[in-house]
Amino acid sequence: MPRWKKKSSRMIAESTFFTLKEDEVELPDGTEKNYTMLDIPDFAGVLPVIEDKFILIKNYRYPVDEMVLEIPAGLIEEGEEPLEAASRELEEETGYRLIESEKLVDYHPTASLNTQKAYLYLGKVERGGEIKRDPGEDMKLEMIPIDDVYRMLRNKEIKHPHTIIALHYGKDNLSKII
Repeated sequence: MPRWKKKSSRMIAESTFFTLKEDEVELPDGTEKNYTMLDIPDFAGVLPVIEDKFILIKNYRYPVDEMVLEIPAGLIEEGEEPLEAASRELEEETGYRLIESEKLVDYHPTASLNTQKAYLYLGKVERGGEIKRDPGEDMKLEMIPIDDVYRMLRNKEIKHPHTIIALHYGKDNLSKII
């Protein structure tokens, strides 16, 4: 299948976490068009399990002005492996450490807009980490029985997409961790 050819690229805007750029491309039929993309770094997250509970966080998300129930996750730093990032984010956001993990899935959350890749893990955890939240992070730790979390998922009470995906893939892998 013929691919699009990039003829030129220009940056439109840049911030701490993303770059907005526009490429001029030529389609296989010769048509030229501009394609706008939002470049965002890859991220990793972990669905943490301790005994019969998931450790989730309620995280304030300014764009929707809500506390959102989600897995601990964050951007992968330069030179960091996805599992290292997931483990670091888990400790920084919850104070728990990853002691065993199972990769659940990697995927492109918005392939029509950017190249960002998400890496999700299921992890057995223990206490003992140190919370080091970024300034302005408004989070509350939630330890919820596994059955209750899946009831919440069925009742559409969990709306965070990466958390939904982790729970979906995690369900079949729980026996490997617990």
